[in-house]
Amino acid sequence: MKQPINIVWLKRDIRTQDHAALQAVEDAGIPYRIIFLFEPELITHPDTSLRHLQFQYHSILDFNERLKPFNRKAEIFHASALGVFKHLLSENEIKNVFSYQESGVQLTWNRDK
Repeated sequence: MKQPINIVWLKRDIRTQDHAALQAVEDAGIPYRIIFLFEPELITHPDTSLRHLQFQYHSILDFNERLKPFNRKAEIFHASALGVFKHLLSENEIKNVFSYQESGVQLTWNRDK
């Protein structure tokens, strides 16, 4: 039997304070995983720059340092969202996915709404 969990999907909001999705998952009271995706289709999108990707990566490292005292971290995946969620579903029973309001490019807006 798969363990029921919740997921926090970090997208553009990579902070530890005043983060509605993190608060909601903590309040839910079941185990959870925090994920961040470097999606190949977004990495090659015209709006994406190497500087932006580096900023995201370093922000996740800082995020993980801040959560270390709480034995939490964001797992980084380099794969499509569909592939990552198929992988997570193979290991767990996902109850809810929490994320901050989508504010990305049209590609992610249409996919994630």
